[in-house]
Amino acid sequence: MGLYGEVAAVAAGFQRLDLGEGGWLLYEPAFLSVAEADGSLRVLLERCEWAQLPGIFGHLQPRLIVSYGDAGVSYRYSGRDYGALPWLEELQWLRWRVQSVAGHYNYCLCNRYRTGQDSMGWHADDEPEMGEVIGSLSLGAERKFRIRHNETRQTRTFVVGHGTLIVMGGTMQRYWQHCVPKTKRVVGERVNLTFREVREISRVLVCQPG
Repeated sequence: MGLYGEVAAVAAGFQRLDLGEGGWLLYEPAFLSVAEADGSLRVLLERCEWAQLPGIFGHLQPRLIVSYGDAGVSYRYSGRDYGALPWLEELQWLRWRVQSVAGHYNYCLCNRYRTGQDSMGWHADDEPEMGEVIGSLSLGAERKFRIRHNETRQTRTFVVGHGTLIVMGGTMQRYWQHCVPKTKRVVGERVNLTFREVREISRVLVCQPG
């Protein structure tokens, strides 16, 4: 993120966390208004082509997933290529909103957490074909978003609610992992939109039959 983008984000009310070693994180609990978040959540729950996909060792992932993006872009996870569907109009608008803070994105991974038992384990988004700046927008039920340093095991916890935006950048994915843990509390549905830039599209093209 350039200096202008960083200054604009902090001026707009974002909390900036310097993680050391060149990594950083921006946090804005109320990036979207309640009305904006309500409208986006309603559209995405209705129109996204949600599916429960296989993960590591063939187990189903504990959430629903779908991805959208520019033509020819896909994402490789657990040895599988997941092709991006054409952008929905609502996602295009949300991409523009997140890009106004930091980053440039041509791909969005959408995760739908149906209950508190749906989760995301510890991981880093450190794929070499991806850009360093990642925008993570939350809609719906409040959950916890945790980060953990690879060596010191230092942890930080952020509450991500309806309209919260977290932007991760620099070397964060190299030195830190993050997760969305399960919760025993009764919570409603949550949708997370993870905006990324696929830089080496030729490496992740989805092969078409024929």
